[in-house]
Formats: sequence, C-alpha cells, structure tokens
Amino acid sequence: MRTRHRRFLAATAAVTLASGLAVVEAPAGFAASGAVATPQAGQARPSPVTAALAGLPGTVKAGGAPVEFTATLKNGADHPMDVPAATFVIGDTGTGSKQSQFKLEYQAPGDTQWQDAKVNAASVGAAWELGRPAVPHLAAGAEAVYRLRLTVAADAPAGRVSPGFTAVVSDPTLPPDQRISTAMSGYPDLLVTPAVTPTTPAPTPAATADAKLDGLPAAFTAGGEAKPFRLAFVNNSGKDLRILPAIVFQGSTELPSEVVKFEFRTVGGDWLEGTPGGNSEHPGWLYYGLRTGDKSTDVIVLAKGETRTIDVRLSFAKDAPVGAQSLAALAGSLPGAGESGSEASSPKADFTIEAAAGPTATSAPTVPAIGTPTTAQPSTAPVVPVTRATSAAPSPVAVGVPVVAAAAPAPGTRLASTGGGSASEPMAITGAVAIALGVGTLVVARRKKA
Repeated sequence: MRTRHRRFLAATAAVTLASGLAVVEAPAGFAASGAVATPQAGQARPSPVTAALAGLPGTVKAGGAPVEFTATLKNGADHPMDVPAATFVIGDTGTGSKQSQFKLEYQAPGDTQWQDAKVNAASVGAAWELGRPAVPHLAAGAEAVYRLRLTVAADAPAGRVSPGFTAVVSDPTLPPDQRISTAMSGYPDLLVTPAVTPTTPAPTPAATADAKLDGLPAAFTAGGEAKPFRLAFVNNSGKDLRILPAIVFQGSTELPSEVVKFEFRTVGGDWLEGTPGGNSEHPGWLYYGLRTGDKSTDVIVLAKGETRTIDVRLSFAKDAPVGAQSLAALAGSLPGAGESGSEASSPKADFTIEAAAGPTATSAPTVPAIGTPTTAQPSTAPVVPVTRATSAAPSPVAVGVPVVAAAAPAPGTRLASTGGGSASEPMAITGAVAIALGVGTLVVARRKKA
C-alpha cells in the first residue's frame, strides 16, 4: 500500500510539472531551456529539500468543522533552492471519494490570509496547488511553512484516505536537466467518519385510559359457579383513545390457564371467552385479552371523557390451586403518529380460591343381629339388599342407606355492559393484544416505561 501511495504522489508531482506550473514558476534560465526533467522510476535521487505534514488529526468528520494542520518545506542544502510548485494531495484508499467532496484552504508562508487552494484538474485523484503566484525561495537551512485547512463534505464516503504534501524542487547550481527533484511527505492515514445524522426524537408514550375493577368477589370456589364483576375504563386524557382491555392474574401461586374460565360480554350480548397468554418478564403471571377475533371490532374506541364498562365473569375448575390471588385490569393504548404504545393498570384487587365443600356426613346404619326379626321403619331412603357371607347359603339382610342427591348449580347471571359509547362500538380487545399477550406483551410497554 505504501508503494502505491508513493507512486500516486510521484505521479501527482509529475503531472504538476507537465501541466506547465514548474516551467512558469522556474527561474528564467531554466524555463528558457525548455527542459522539464522529472526523476524516472528507479532513478530518483533524494531532494535536498524535505517535506513534512504536522498536526493532521487521525479522524475528520464528514460534514463537520474544518481541521487545521501545517505542511513544511526545509532546505537541507548549503545553498539556496527554489520550489516552483507545491501540491497537497489526497489519495483514495478504496472509499470512492471525489475531489469535489474536499475543500482545501491555505495560508502561504509568511501570509496570514486564508485563501482557497487551486484545484489541479490535471492531477490524478484530489490535488491542490499551493504557493502561487509567490514561489518560496529557500535559503540554505531555511523553512517554509504552509498553514492548511481541510473541510470534508457531508456526502463524502466514510473510510480511510491518505493525505500527502509534495513539492517540485529546483537546484540552480545544477545543469538544467539535473535540477529537478521531488520532495514528498509521509502519507498518514486519515479516517473520514460518517456525517452525524439528526437524532430521531424518542416517541412520546400514547395517552392512556384509567382502568378499574368493579365488584370483584372476595372469594371463588374451585369447581363452583361463575361470578360476575366489571371492568371500567375512563378516558380523562383529553383526546380520543383506542384501547385494548385485558386482565392479569398476579398471585403468588401460578394459575394454569386450563383451570381458569374468564368470559366477557360483547355489545351484542354474547358471552365470549378471553384469550390467555403470558409474558417472559413475569412467567408466573397469567394474562387474558378480551378478543372477539374480528380485527375490525376488537379495539375499543374510547372518546374523550367517555367511560366504558364491560361485564365479565370468572370461574375456576375443581383442580385449581387454592389460596390467595390478585387481579388487575389493564388498558393498553394504541400509538398514534410519533407515539409509542403505553399501558395503564388498575390497583391490584385480592381474592381467594377456596376448595369445594366435601359431601355431607351421615350416621352409620345399624345392622340387626342375624336371626333377629326386623320391623320395617318408614323411611324416605330406598332399601338396598345386602348379603352377609357364611359357610351356608347367603341370607339377605335389609339395611337402610340414605342417598343424597347433589343440587344443580344455579345458572350464572348475565350482566349487561354499561357506560358510554354506542351499541355499534366494539367492546373487546384485538389481535393487537397479540402485541401484548403474545399474546402476552401488552404489558411490555409499561414495564419498559417503568
């Protein structure tokens, strides 16, 4: 790679000479000869003038502020030297950068005014001519310092480029065909970093409705009948909302969805089962979304100032774990433009799941002694024949055994939905609760927000 950059700088210097710059700026005797000598590959001799870059940062930002540095020529000969041309170049190491994506300004040696460097269109890559019209005439041991200022355009590709400083040197003590040599600086890497794009502001969380539980029973019986209560959502946000209602069980004992039956009533009066789901952040919690399965009616549109109440009912299977549980209502708001989804929950309400009552205890029947006559007693229970094993043929003995019939459970009460909104508006949650329930990620927004 270094050989390639050296060839690039040498080629740039050669093109600068070939463009006529060195002839124009060279001493009169040299120009009159018409000879323009450049070192041939493999025959270059060291120039008595050295070139160096200093203060160039390792990184420059595309579209950022200009960076300043210096380029210095020093005459190491014991006699004066002429520098008819000085050039700053940028070699592309594969980024695809263009001359037009860089701007170079400079202050000539001894000058304090910034001026635009002239683009050398005949050069290879990006190159600018320095020092015109004044040509540094370096005395023995003298230095000429150029102050440089480089600006990189915002559309410049990111990546590494190689800047360099080269000068055409003329030694007036040598024959015209031997006077010209080239002074070249090193070629440090310069990293162009991407332009800083405007930071996209974080979306504002969507407004939420207040969620409430109304009339949650204090206890449920495992295997018992469903008990009703209500979910209430109040829009005090000052704007219309689209919400996804849900509930979440947060008890200390994990509830499998198989033992829970949660139902809600739609506007049309139909009872539908809620959709269960979980959440990876709280594996012990159980969520239920209120979904009709119709995406066009799943989301509740809650007008500004509106209150919506939804009738629900809850029951548990016989094998449900008994103990304390907690329940909360959730209202997830769908985001509008420039918003992120958000969620509000009601305070947790505690309840218990109780074991089903056992069968009613009865007195043990009395069995009369063998051979003792029995007197039939009036009884509402049926008489069931029982046999007693003997060595002889069995003799029947009648024993009264009461049979208790279980009472049929009372049918569950169907509660109407109350509150604001027309009958054409939906009362249930959406496939968007799939966001939440993953059904179970509706609460993700809230927990990330917390």
